[in-house]
Amino acid sequence: MHLPMYSKEVATIAKIYTDDQKYNGVSNSFNFKLTIFYNIYKRAGLPPKGYITVFLTMLKGLAQDYYYNGSLLTRSFTEAYNHMRYFFKGLEYY
Repeated sequence: MHLPMYSKEVATIAKIYTDDQKYNGVSNSFNFKLTIFYNIYKRAGLPPKGYITVFLTMLKGLAQDYYYNGSLLTRSFTEAYNHMRYFFKGLEYY
């Protein structure tokens, strides 16, 4: 899969995101953290096709481990966040 580069947007996002805004898979609402994700990426000017490129930015702890173990970068953004949601929250969130 070829992913476009968004170096300016990625740098802006890295500056904006705080540790408290990241999803850890344990004590946070995935939907709430996804809302923060969309807000930050929109403010940084990242188009939706670039979301998977920097999806890892919104993750920490167990969620970040799952991202790497599940090879989520090779998936579309929608597939990646659905896998994340299903793994941590279960089928009732679909």
